[in-house]
Amino acid sequence: MGICAALAILTLLIFAQAARYEFIAWDDDRYVDGNPALTAGLSAKGLAWAFTTNLTRLSESAEYWQPLTLLTRLADHELYGFHPGGHHATSVLIHLATGCALFGALLRLTGACWRSALVAALFLVHPMHVEPVLWLSARKDLVNGFFFVLTLWIYGWYVERVGWRRYLGLFAAVLAANMGKPMAVSLPFVLLLLDVWPLRRLDFSSADWFPLLRRLVLEKAPLFLLSVGVAGLAYFVQKDIGALAGADTLPLAWRFANAAVAVMTYVAKAFVPADLAFFYPHPGRGLSLLLAGASVVGIAFFSWVACRQWRPRPWLLVGWFWFLVVLAPVLGVIQIGEQALADRYSYLSFVGLFVAVVWQIGEWGGAELGVVGSRNRRRLGLVAGGIVSVFSASAFLQVRTWRDSESVFSHALEVTRENYVAHYSLGAVLWEKGRRSDAMHHFQEAARIREPFLRYQLATAEAAAERGAYGEATTRLARVLLLVPWNTDLRFRLGTWLALDRQPGKALVQFGEVLKYRPEWTQPRLSIAAVLLAEGHAAKAERIVREVLLLEPENEEGRGLLRMIEARHPARHPARHPAR
Repeated sequence: MGICAALAILTLLIFAQAARYEFIAWDDDRYVDGNPALTAGLSAKGLAWAFTTNLTRLSESAEYWQPLTLLTRLADHELYGFHPGGHHATSVLIHLATGCALFGALLRLTGACWRSALVAALFLVHPMHVEPVLWLSARKDLVNGFFFVLTLWIYGWYVERVGWRRYLGLFAAVLAANMGKPMAVSLPFVLLLLDVWPLRRLDFSSADWFPLLRRLVLEKAPLFLLSVGVAGLAYFVQKDIGALAGADTLPLAWRFANAAVAVMTYVAKAFVPADLAFFYPHPGRGLSLLLAGASVVGIAFFSWVACRQWRPRPWLLVGWFWFLVVLAPVLGVIQIGEQALADRYSYLSFVGLFVAVVWQIGEWGGAELGVVGSRNRRRLGLVAGGIVSVFSASAFLQVRTWRDSESVFSHALEVTRENYVAHYSLGAVLWEKGRRSDAMHHFQEAARIREPFLRYQLATAEAAAERGAYGEATTRLARVLLLVPWNTDLRFRLGTWLALDRQPGKALVQFGEVLKYRPEWTQPRLSIAAVLLAEGHAAKAERIVREVLLLEPENEEGRGLLRMIEARHPARHPARHPAR
């Protein structure tokens, strides 16, 4: 309890400042701040939304099927409304609970008190974990992390006396982790690693290791099926919204190359967490093949060392492959989004590295950390305290970069190069503040950096539209408009294609956006009238057309639309149809 109290004090000293921070205009404004679904609170309607959204169709108020994460957001709104300080406080408390649960799980699994405490401390204070705590849209990583760690604790309890009742508890914990975020597909693999060490249920030096391995894999088969099913649901949701990069955009070989570089980048940032940003641009085909090759060699070398040392130092094998296995689903081989890597993906994967390093330091010191009478106790304590202090100071400073949207995006531009997302996002914030000149500079920089991508997407969108594949065309053109939202010609074209794709509601939204930028343009008004007429709203369509003809009496398209309305609804125009 004393260790947990110390962990709590340390965590609050770093993160308490976040109670004054704002929402971030990077998904927070979509999923948290002003999300109309959250206003239901913890009512029957709110609970039904949390458990059913994204099960049968895509919802714009949630990313995946993530009911437990949505429940925490509903509870936040019930308590704090849309006040960001309360939401941040909840995230900090979940992070703290996960750190204490990690300490408890490792203590139960290994019996090593001080090493477990040090791993938990590193988990709580590592600067790369600032993002999942302070970016409220990443609440899913916190909820998933808590139940992931809780699963490890329950697994230790289950192994003490194997039985179906305890297995039900284990299954429920894995389900809960997947209900926080569908990233727990790696969890059954981690449990298999724990069977090697520290539980020692699997010994590769024994003659019957393969039948034993098969039995342990079968034991976890329901957990594998559960995790794969939830992950598959998330995959199809992301595919529906066009978040998956296709082979034409980024070939598989380049995605594997970036994955290798990302692994070694995570390793480097685990020990030297410098230049952290909310978004790291994907290098695409500009990735250095030399760097990718060196990264592959590095991964192979560390894997070889871990395997060679599995018998005398099994924590190296378990820790290293824990890191790889947990990181694998988010390395971008199946590319979701446009980032090369992300701080939040280190949240659970770094635990494996922490375990490997801390246990190895303990062995080098020749004693269990904190054991009375150890000749190396003071030296090891100073090393551990120094590492935690340095990471804590760095995390405290990193927290300050998350004060508001402007500070987050500005900091990203300071520590990364060619960051088009940071440029565009900062431009949007400055535009809202009335600093239009500064905003346009950042918008133009974002478009300049992504010009090859924009030209490619626009060309393929037009080709798709020519062959009648309007679904593909609208998806590609929408990606272009993310960076050039002011381009009214492209936005009008998107509205036209959406109408042809039988998506009248979305088409009307795009035509309305065009009029925000160019209110004097009559063509979008006529397109709105045509969509309304096709949907059976002749009166509204006629009113819009007549307003246009008052301004432009000779507008042939407007006169043609009016004749069409009169022909379809002659009863509305008796003077033109005397026979009736």
